[in-house]
Amino acid sequence: MATVSNSILLEETALCVGLNQALQTCPEMLNAIYTEHYRHVLQVCRRFFRHAEDAEDAAAEVFLKLPRVLDQKNHTKPFRPWVSQVAGRHCIDKIRRRNRERRWCVDGTEIGTVPDRWSPSPLSQVLRDEEHRRLREHLNRLPEHYKVPLVLRYYRQMSYSEIARHLNRRIPTVKTLIFRAKGKLRRNLRGNNLAS
Repeated sequence: MATVSNSILLEETALCVGLNQALQTCPEMLNAIYTEHYRHVLQVCRRFFRHAEDAEDAAAEVFLKLPRVLDQKNHTKPFRPWVSQVAGRHCIDKIRRRNRERRWCVDGTEIGTVPDRWSPSPLSQVLRDEEHRRLREHLNRLPEHYKVPLVLRYYRQMSYSEIARHLNRRIPTVKTLIFRAKGKLRRNLRGNNLAS
């Protein structure tokens, strides 16, 4: 049994070495490999692509790629499983390349005509402005010791240490004031929503 598998292995190794040399000197050898293995490679490619044309293109590309990768073949493996593996990897690469192109391509349109999903719609902008106006009204109604730290933190974008220096307070005191001010503001806004 071992001698049969060893003889098959030796034949396969000799075939690969012979194929590699023959492909270099005789392009008809590629035609013979194509004729022998095309249907099998096409079946592998059909597992990856929905459209028959895509699978046929990928199978043809595998055979164009074959002379470049034949020297990488493990001589202990039979030819058909190896060419199946080459076909599978080629199809995966092709799908990944297509997905990258889709992500970076904007189907022939001008960039200026592509809608900016980050910019708000006019209605949402009006609603946001109304919300900001309501927030500022309630902020102005807060006691001064709550209003000032909130304005410094969220409108002037000052850090806690800058606010502490500006108000001549310690940082923990500033954090507590801001926490309590946000809670009071939140309660006032919630109470206003219930009233309306």
